[in-house]
Amino acid sequence: MAGAFAAPAAQAVPQSPVGAQVHPYEWDTAEAGSPPSGMACVDLTGSTACFQKYGDKWWVKDTDPDGHSATASWKNTLWNGSAWILYRQGSCVNKLGAGKWGVCNKDYYEQSSKNYYGYPGSSLAWQACIYDSTAGTWHGCSNEASEVNNE
Repeated sequence: MAGAFAAPAAQAVPQSPVGAQVHPYEWDTAEAGSPPSGMACVDLTGSTACFQKYGDKWWVKDTDPDGHSATASWKNTLWNGSAWILYRQGSCVNKLGAGKWGVCNKDYYEQSSKNYYGYPGSSLAWQACIYDSTAGTWHGCSNEASEVNNE
């Protein structure tokens, strides 16, 4: 299994090097929707995950009728003046069934706002993953995509 999201559930909350607490893992259930065009996406067999910069929305499509859920699993980091520090992480889980798109609406620091450390914006990295929500097990993730959230 590829990727950094292989076992995100029930972890101790780590501390950043300068004392800012990383938020608990965020689990969101996707609502049905129709995605806009022009988004940055990643995929693997069974899941497509896309980020919509305007509105900070995760779009995820289940592309395989295997009984598992598709996820957009993400990490949000903040610039502290010398390095990117993990701030939040989570998954948008699509339980709507094969062939259906779902959306989760989030809110991240943007270029127009100062983050926890006093610098503008934040960075996002994400993967499309396959997750069995009943058993709580992961069944693979795509390569990671990333973007600096600056709009």
